[in-house]
Amino acid sequence: MSTLKLTLSRGDPLQTDFLATDKVLYTSDTITYSLALHGSRAKTTVTRRDAIGGSIQVGFIEWPANHHDRPRVVIRTRSVKMTKTGLYTSPEKFQAQDGRIYEWQIRNSRAQLIPLHAGRGVGYVATLLQTSQGFLKVWNRGSSASLFVPPEGLHILDDIVVTFVYFESQWRDGERHKARIGCLPALAT
Repeated sequence: MSTLKLTLSRGDPLQTDFLATDKVLYTSDTITYSLALHGSRAKTTVTRRDAIGGSIQVGFIEWPANHHDRPRVVIRTRSVKMTKTGLYTSPEKFQAQDGRIYEWQIRNSRAQLIPLHAGRGVGYVATLLQTSQGFLKVWNRGSSASLFVPPEGLHILDDIVVTFVYFESQWRDGERHKARIGCLPALAT
């Protein structure tokens, strides 16, 4: 078995198709509410194509209206607790359907999912690579991005895709926030 390459059709993980060999395998779609609905400002639904071309909902993320609250992540019928593990960094861990704990991290400016407590020498089970004219760069309109999942991660593929959409969106929001703060003039003391 070889590594699965899921190419993202757009530069927004909340609104994209995940393509495998030019066929849509997963889709993320986000609906934003004009008024907060049950405390949520938006909901991202992740679907997977079945063998006959239909789609099956594999998970969703409810984005809270209050930015201090944590988003709710559900994979199939299982509520998944995403736990922030870094004080000033962005790693987040979760328990997958196989019972193991995994952690999304940013390494070398790219998202990687690693199994925790797996012992030495165990590599990633998913990584995002972004390219632009052949060089790794920040994900933008002129670049493409692909999520690579080696055979060791295929058994939790739904977990990987749903938590990737969550993690990448949270990380981007954090980076935008840092950029806004960095652009503000220093406060006088």
